[in-house]
Amino acid sequence: MTPITVGRNRWSRAADLAIEVPAVIVTFVMMAHITANAVARKFFEHPIEYTLEITQYWYMPIIAFLGFMAAQRRGQHIAADLIFQMLPTVTRRWVLAAFNIVGAGVLAAFCRFGWTEAQFAREIGRHAGITPIPAWPVYYLVPLTFGVMTLQFLFAAIAAIRLGVDDESLEELEMKEVVSEDPDTHVGEKETVR
Repeated sequence: MTPITVGRNRWSRAADLAIEVPAVIVTFVMMAHITANAVARKFFEHPIEYTLEITQYWYMPIIAFLGFMAAQRRGQHIAADLIFQMLPTVTRRWVLAAFNIVGAGVLAAFCRFGWTEAQFAREIGRHAGITPIPAWPVYYLVPLTFGVMTLQFLFAAIAAIRLGVDDESLEELEMKEVVSEDPDTHVGEKETVR
């Protein structure tokens, strides 16, 4: 149920890195922080203050929201395409485009609501529980994530109209991985043919 794409260019790989590298960095920082807290608690009987709150209000939302964008970027969200595969090939592109446009509308509404909530959280100076750690900056990830995903859905709708949809099921498309012959691709880097 994904549009056919010919190849990945430099901008596409840069977008992947812009989403995924921060998520990986935050994941490793979180792991180091939690490990240091466990060691300090066990051996020094003095845990790092506010570890739970920082994990709950900072690390996890960042990882989750960047993960949403990365999954959409890579076409790895769950898709139930049983009925979709029964449609005539000509109809599929329009159905896929329509669903992507509806999805973009819903995501845009989430973006607007998230912006309102982030503004409110900033105005009241929302903190992580009863700690002095501010939590309001992370609230801005909600409109950022849903805004980016709105654009991703709109681009997917355009791609579905322009490029069409393959006859194969989504699972078959995801299983087909080939080594890219693009000179900008590093040795061993794989791309999914769609």
